[in-house]
Order: sequence, then C-alpha cells, then structure tokens
Amino acid sequence: MTGPYHSYGPDNPPPPPGWKPVGADEAGWNENGWQESAPPSVWPLFRPPYPRVIFDPAPLPQCFLTARPSWLPTQPGQPSCDDDVPWQQLDPRMLFVKPITAGVRALPAIIVPLILGAQTGNPMWILIAVFAFVYIAAIDWITTRYRVGPEHVQLKTGLLRRNVLSIPRSRVRSVDVRATVLHRLLKLSVLRIGTGQSSGALGGGSSFELDAIPSESVPELRSILLAGGRAEDTDSPESDAAAETPLDVSDGPELAKWTPKWTRYAPLSFTGVVALAAGFGLLFQSGAAIDRIVRSDIVINSAEFAEQIGPIVAAAIGVIAILIAASIIAMARYFITFSGFTLHDDGRTLRVKHGLLSTRESTLDRRRLRGVTIEEPLLLRLVGAGRVRAIMTGISSGSGESSLILPDAPRSRTHSVASEVLYDETLATVPLKPHGPAAFRRRMFRAMLAPIIVLAGLWIAHQQFVEIQWWGWTLGGLFFVASVPLGIDRYRSLGHAAPAGWLVCRSGSLMRARDVVAAQGIIGWTIQQTFFQRRAGLATLVAATPAGASAYMVIDIPMTQTWALIEQVTPGMTDSLRHIT
Repeated sequence: MTGPYHSYGPDNPPPPPGWKPVGADEAGWNENGWQESAPPSVWPLFRPPYPRVIFDPAPLPQCFLTARPSWLPTQPGQPSCDDDVPWQQLDPRMLFVKPITAGVRALPAIIVPLILGAQTGNPMWILIAVFAFVYIAAIDWITTRYRVGPEHVQLKTGLLRRNVLSIPRSRVRSVDVRATVLHRLLKLSVLRIGTGQSSGALGGGSSFELDAIPSESVPELRSILLAGGRAEDTDSPESDAAAETPLDVSDGPELAKWTPKWTRYAPLSFTGVVALAAGFGLLFQSGAAIDRIVRSDIVINSAEFAEQIGPIVAAAIGVIAILIAASIIAMARYFITFSGFTLHDDGRTLRVKHGLLSTRESTLDRRRLRGVTIEEPLLLRLVGAGRVRAIMTGISSGSGESSLILPDAPRSRTHSVASEVLYDETLATVPLKPHGPAAFRRRMFRAMLAPIIVLAGLWIAHQQFVEIQWWGWTLGGLFFVASVPLGIDRYRSLGHAAPAGWLVCRSGSLMRARDVVAAQGIIGWTIQQTFFQRRAGLATLVAATPAGASAYMVIDIPMTQTWALIEQVTPGMTDSLRHIT
C-alpha cells in the first residue's frame, strides 16, 4: 500500500465512528474524501496507521448547510466556509472607555508624568499621558476585527505583529458578559468566550475577548455562539445544519435569587481581612507614606493610649477594630458584587447574573455540566451557610466567579439549588460512608503534628538558648488544644457515596467541599498511597475528569474499598486492571 501516513493527534483527530474513505480498498486508502454510514465491518480500517485524507479542491456549496464535519482539516488552496463571512469591527464608542480602563491599569507607569505635571504647573506631561492612551485605544479599534463563521470564531488583532485567534465553534464552552460602570453608561458590553483552555493554550497568552460591542447585540451573538457546539456529539447533516440555528436563551425558570439578608454571611469569608492585608502591603512598599503615618498625630496619640491601658487590652481593642473594618469591607464588597444575583435554567443553559455597579452575566451550557461542588468554609459552616459551584468542562476550579452558581447563602438554599441543577433531590444530602478508625487516627495525627513540633521547638529553645515567657507556652498550649477538635472535624468531613451514575466525596475542615461528580464525566482513576497510608491500609482515590478541578479525591479510604467503589461508579472499568495488586 502506498500513500502518506501519520498518526492522528490533537490537531488532527481521527474520524468518528460511521465514516470511512469513499471507495476504500482493503487498506482503507482513498484520495477523494469521506463517505457516510460505513458498516461496522470496515471500522477496523481506522486502526493505526491511519491514512492521510486528500480532499477534492472544489469549493463547498452552501457553507452553512454543509455536512462536512468540523474535525476535517482544510487543505491548502481549498476555500474555507468561514471566508464567506465578512469581518466585523468593535463599536467605536469603546474609544471613550478604553483610554480610561487602560490608564487605570497602567497607573503605576503614568504616576510620574502626572506628578511632574502637577508640581511644575505644566499640563504638557498630563496631555502626553492622555494622548498616549487615546492613541493606543484608536489603534486597537482600527486593527481589531472579529467574525463568527459556520466553523470557527476568529479574532484578528495587532498592527505591526498581526495575530489571528481562531476557535472551532464546537469548542465554545461558555459565554461571559460583563460591563463596568462606563460600559453601562455607553450601553456597551465585554463578551468573553470560554473554551476550556488557558489563555496561553490559545496562543501567545491571548484570550478571546470582545471589548466592546453594543449591549443590544449581545443576546443574539451569545445564542449563535452557544448553538455552535450542538453538532459536536452527532455526525448527521441535520445536526450540522441545526448548529447554525441560534439557541433561544430566554431566562427560563428562576432557581435562585439574591436577598439582602445574605450580606450577613460576608464577614465570615475573610475577604475583608485579605483586602486589609493587601492595603497594608501597598502602604509598606512606600517608605515616605509609612514615615508620614508613623509621625501622624493619630498614631502618636494611639501609642500613648495603649501604654496607659496596657498591651493586652490594647491588642484586644486593635483586633476588634481590625475585625470591624474587615467586616465592613467584606459586606460592601459582597453587596456590590452579588447584588441582584439570579440563577435561571432554561433547560439548555444556566444563566447567572449579578452585580450592582459592574454587572456580569455568565451563560453555561448544560451539556458541559458534570456535577456541582458545595463549599462550606469553617465559619460559614458554623452559621449554617455555604456556596455552590458548577463542575463544567471548559471552566477550571480557579476561574473564580465563572463557576459560581450560588454565593454565600443558607445551607437549605445551597442544597435546593444543587438538587435543581442536577435534577436529583438526594445527591446534595445523600448519607456518606465513613472511612473507619484508621482514617480517624491518621487525621488526628496530621492535625496534632504541627503543634507537637512547635512545643518541642519551644522546649529546646528554652533549655538551650533563651527563656520562654509564660505567654509563649500559653500560645503553644492553645495551639495544641485547638488541633484536637480540628482533627475530629477533619475526620467527620471525610466520606463518600456512589448513588447510581454519580460519585459523591467530601473532605476538608477549614474549607469543606462536597463534590458531586457525574460518572459519565470520569475518564480514569488513580490510587495513591504514601508510606504511612500503606502501613495504615488506606489510600487516596483520585477520579480524573476534564471538568472543574480535573481531579476529585476520596481521601483516606480503606484500601479494601477502592476497587469496589471504582466498579460501582464506573462498571466494567476494573476488568482491565485485574492484574494490579
């Protein structure tokens, strides 16, 4: 047999079942193209090595109705269906928004011209900075083009270095729409396409973002983008033609709606403490600012007052003041970010809307849904609250608000939302199987190990180097005492269940997470054992999936239960692993 051969890879996948070369000989080689509905008897022809297919260079008629699968590569000289679609330009009103947003991002770089202009009284430096950002925005508007073709969504950017980002429409996983205050005043929106890859994977650190387009055109464009992947799972011409029919993205039934009462949970999320820490970090980076603060009357008077009331009382007052300030910041951030939050389900997509000043709207394709995660941080768990995230292909666990389908809310609402999203009322509350006394001993040992090391270090330092004061021993003792309930809580958080078609696992104490993963989304398993786990007869079972966190772990499960759990969740997967002990 003659002809070029190669192995198919990520950029050139093999044909789906049911396709074969036209008039294929015994080896499966042909130079004319592919023919539909191959009988099963010829499917073995596609075992490696695969033939390279050469296509007819004749133009394809009626591009939007062609049954040509999206995985077929376009040969040089062959016209693409996307070439018939004209390029579109961003809305010119973005020239009023882009300079301001770019200036805010580049504030550290332009602070010197601004200071020089203010101190010298010469506005030329300020005008130069303003002109630079207006010029950059104008170049960006002139050189940016985009189009939505029948096969690809393309974005063309750059002046000296042209960059064309092309994404197959079948790879569109989600559509994110946001609008800052300036965008809303000008009736503009920023549309971002999620593909399930990092920005670096898309090429050169690029991301497919349209900043900005008219807000009134967003619903139609979003529906067209989400309709592009409907033919991915089927190979019929009807499905390819249907992919060009925009989806009806009406809101649908409302699953959740934000209420102002939920703001009381904001101080328990530590976002205010993180914001204060970031603010203090910025201040300490500026020596002049720190010097002025230290010499201010407020700091001097506060130091004198602290000497009068004693260090313990002063420290307590300082902690209370920090907690109050952090709580106010957290509540303000929560109110501004999640005010007006709604979750709708139209049967095909989940639509999340929220935001008071800057709005954000995410549309998640239900076909990419692989489960949910119910998060219950320690403080939220103590008051009976939590949050819910969707496990989606194309949205990683580090995507922040993109995967959030319910912010901090009462536990009853988290369970009801998870049940309605998964169409199952039992998955959010199904009882979990505990992991036994060996797991309890391991959780307690790991929780108490750090306090024991600290106390041992204090004792060595006290004996050999310096005398440890009473408050040092007190803090060490409190650390040790606190580790006991921490270890107990970590063990109580462990558990798993395997209802029909699902894997449910839970772990964590400071951040307890209950993961509900669809069995059909699990593509593999890994059994991990450390030295101490082997001695205790335990293991960590990892379910691999292309969605969400990519790996969901059943921690410290008895080794005797691992294979049974794998077989229960994914029947038949252990048949090829019988030789593994």
